[in-house]
Amino acid sequence: MADLASVARIPNVASAVLADATGGFHDAVREPDGESVASVAAFVTTSLIQAGEELGLGSLRRVAIAGEKRALLIAAAGGALVVARVDPVAALATVERAFDASIGKGG
Repeated sequence: MADLASVARIPNVASAVLADATGGFHDAVREPDGESVASVAAFVTTSLIQAGEELGLGSLRRVAIAGEKRALLIAAAGGALVVARVDPVAALATVERAFDASIGKGG
C-alpha cells in the first residue's frame, strides 16, 4: 500500500488517513479526526465489497465519492485502506491519476 505521506503530497489532497479493513486507525496527515474517518471508510468499503461480489465485479480496488463541496478517494489493498479527501471536487480525476501513479497501480 502507498506511503501515506506520498499520498498527502498529491496536489489537491487535503488530508489522508491510513486504516485497516476493520476500521482500525493507523495514521493520518492533516486529518484531525482520523479515527472517525477510518471507521466510516471501513464500513463503506465493506458494504461496497459485498455489493461488488453480488454484481460480479471482483476485488474492490478503489472508490471515488463526490459531494457538492468535497470528494473522497478510498483505495483498498491487502486489508489496508487509504482515504484521501480531495478539495476541490473538480480535482478528483486528476488526483485519481496521481494516486494510481503513486501506488503503482492502474484504474
